[in-house]
Amino acid sequence: MKPVPVLVVGPSGVGKNVIIDRIVPMFPNLEFYKTTTTRPQRTPGEDKYHFVSEEAFTRLIEAGAFLEWEEFDHHRYGTQIRHLREILDRGQYPVPRSAIDVRGVVSYKRTFPGTLAIFIAYESLGDMPDRLRRTRPMMTEQDIAGRLAIAQREMEQQDVCEATVINRAGKLDEAVEEVAQIIEHHLGLRRHSASGSVPGTQGGA
Repeated sequence: MKPVPVLVVGPSGVGKNVIIDRIVPMFPNLEFYKTTTTRPQRTPGEDKYHFVSEEAFTRLIEAGAFLEWEEFDHHRYGTQIRHLREILDRGQYPVPRSAIDVRGVVSYKRTFPGTLAIFIAYESLGDMPDRLRRTRPMMTEQDIAGRLAIAQREMEQQDVCEATVINRAGKLDEAVEEVAQIIEHHLGLRRHSASGSVPGTQGGA
């Protein structure tokens, strides 16, 4: 089948970025791409994003370079269409290096029909505040309340995704495996074999 983007989305702190980091190396046909952002690098040499100035980001918007973009925590994040097309033209399935917002799924599906979106959910949204306090100790209670409100809206929009996976506390491996099976089922992709070879890899241009 023709390659399409693969999106893993969900509320803050649910573990979607960890799942993305685990999933992409499992499949030879999946390939990371980087979101473009105005936020400063948090550590020297950080390469998770394409870092640009506010002025450069505005020029990209005016040039129609973005498939979708949003402002979050006073910084802008966007997906450049050309970065996606470069990967698709190689016969690979692009996966954002950093998870996108649920609202961005609609833009992907409009531009790239057949995009596979998987929603990662908490077993209960009541788990979210404690998980954020544990994994993001710099967040204030006001920040957490804001993230919780956003998460509630995202839960209401999850039907734009093809599947939902619950990431239960202490059960990350199970969530990763479920996501992998969804990719296999929907896209017909094969995982790397234990030996590192790729038996009967499907997908491609």
